[in-house]
Amino acid sequence: MSMIAMKIGVDCKPEAALAAINSIEGLSQWWTQETSGDSNLGGTIQFRFNGEGPDMEVTKSTDDTVVWKCLSGHAEWAGTELQFEIREENETIILFQHRNWESESSMFHHCSMKWAAFMFSLKHYLDEGVGRPFPNDIKVSTLGF
Repeated sequence: MSMIAMKIGVDCKPEAALAAINSIEGLSQWWTQETSGDSNLGGTIQFRFNGEGPDMEVTKSTDDTVVWKCLSGHAEWAGTELQFEIREENETIILFQHRNWESESSMFHHCSMKWAAFMFSLKHYLDEGVGRPFPNDIKVSTLGF
């Protein structure tokens, strides 16, 4: 199994970082504007990109960790898990993992770059108040993705 892993430091309190990750409003400010659903433990969040995208079940939601399991969307995402862990060190740290990929396919490589772009969007949102959620995200392909 393969995993995408990233770490960012942000200029905000851990509670603000958590709100950006575990609320529909927060998620829509840095990942995709087309975010809906229930972000509470056991709920399902729908993330849409031009009408398509994954549904995620919230399998863990604490003061420092949020975990989602991918229920639907792109075939290679099925069964993968996304984890956000928040730590307070000299700054607020967000550790991100997208784990349980079956292989390091072309989609895996694409998503690695897109997650980097979205982690910078999250950082900019928390540091400056404005993220770059889809459809205004950084494109990593000439095809517009």
